[in-house]
Amino acid sequence: MRPIYPIIIPADQICKSTWITDLEYSNLVLHIKNLCLNYPSLIMGFSADFDAKVHARFIAESIIEWGINVFMPDYPVPLAALSYAITTKSMPIGLYIEEIKDKESVKIIPISSHGGLFDNQDLKTSPVPVNSKKGVIGSTDIASLYVKHLAGFADPFIEKGLSFSQFNNPFRELSVIMEKNENLKIIFEKDVKGIAASLSVNGCLLSLKNNESEITTEEIAKKIAKYLKDERFTSGTILVPKGKGSNFSQFEEIEEIDGNIYDLAYSAAFSNLFIGWWENGLIAMQGSSCFGDGLLAAIYYLESLRTI
Repeated sequence: MRPIYPIIIPADQICKSTWITDLEYSNLVLHIKNLCLNYPSLIMGFSADFDAKVHARFIAESIIEWGINVFMPDYPVPLAALSYAITTKSMPIGLYIEEIKDKESVKIIPISSHGGLFDNQDLKTSPVPVNSKKGVIGSTDIASLYVKHLAGFADPFIEKGLSFSQFNNPFRELSVIMEKNENLKIIFEKDVKGIAASLSVNGCLLSLKNNESEITTEEIAKKIAKYLKDERFTSGTILVPKGKGSNFSQFEEIEEIDGNIYDLAYSAAFSNLFIGWWENGLIAMQGSSCFGDGLLAAIYYLESLRTI
């Protein structure tokens, strides 16, 4: 068993729609068509990269030619938000679009109905009859759904205490909705002497700096794991990069992952996940997205700082 990894396509092929006839990407095209045979709709989201929205629109315009409806928000959302929306809206497949600037390419992450990566054994490549009908591109609200879900993890009775000195969140529309939720106020409180936090353009990665010194992902994961175990009585399997298991010996169930962040995400989706982390800032937690959720990690980290 292994996951279907994200597909990387040159940006010029996306804007010219030539990727849909390129044999290199035929498996992705057929997989989408097969999954949408009985329910001709899918959901799409895109990162906060500068041109991700443009690329997502080009991809959507290609897909509707197959008679498939594409629903996506008008603004960037975290990958965790799309992952959650796919499961709650019972979509057969979702696509998350990211820009790879240095390679002038676009990354497409196919997401299954359970919110994680597809298993390679589930790849569907049977020929599909030509659909004479054209689909439509519609808007959908992913952010509000995700914010409500995110707020459910936060402790509304957490003590007053340390806050971030700043929090760089590239998802402006999402941030506006978050500010209206009382349970998420901890993210917006400021402390000039606090830690500086930053969220990646796909929302999966959390970066923390204390006096210009980077706090490692391993340190963040350890602190969150201890907090969740001691205060929330959480248990399950801790997923770590290969060779890092001994650093978490105080926890009972540990699994080392050999590969990359997508191998970790794949394992997280099919395990009794407690917490999983990767060295680039990714932290996945129980009940949330297997791809990692930087916003939830930020909330848990702040709560851990306020716990005696």
